[in-house]
Amino acid sequence: MELKTIRWITEDGIGQLALDQPPSNTMDRRFFDELSLLTRMVIPGSGIRALVVYGTGRHFSSGADPADLCRRVRETLPSNYPQEIPAFLSMARDCFQYIEKLPVPTFAAIRGVCLGSALELALACRFRICAEGAVFGFPESSFGLMPGCGGTVMLTKAAGSQKAIELLLGGRNFSAGEALEMGLVHRIVSRKTVVEETLKIAKGMISTLSL
Repeated sequence: MELKTIRWITEDGIGQLALDQPPSNTMDRRFFDELSLLTRMVIPGSGIRALVVYGTGRHFSSGADPADLCRRVRETLPSNYPQEIPAFLSMARDCFQYIEKLPVPTFAAIRGVCLGSALELALACRFRICAEGAVFGFPESSFGLMPGCGGTVMLTKAAGSQKAIELLLGGRNFSAGEALEMGLVHRIVSRKTVVEETLKIAKGMISTLSL
């Protein structure tokens, strides 16, 4: 499959997974199909020693559009649409769980918005470096939904149950500063250099682990 929504680069032992549908890098059905291909067929044999995930352009990602995902699944699989929704969600969760369990350092370099499924993807990484002015949130509750790719568990681990319940049910956005206070991000850096800074940290960690 030709990658059209993700840019995959390996350099200096670091895999770079860039969400590549600017300006908002929406996570549509094709994105999840391509992410599944990467996590099943490409990354396992790549020999990478670290992984950095980021979005091209101004934003990490605005997340998945539930209406768009349902429409695309319906168009692609008209004969068994109701049965395919759980299978699709399971596939998406498997992608994030693969990243979460990778036995190498994993990083999310976050700038702009990081919402919904995009925040789940960031939480699947062990380290999160964000830019000044970044905006986070789980807006699913406003659609009558809950995060479907493991975000409820990952957010609870990172921020504690009380804060997780507030953010998941309230659906409000929150700032980089608040994310740092609750432990969702590990460092705030300049917007212009967030990807470069994250790659530098990844390279340093690789060097340390090699000693």
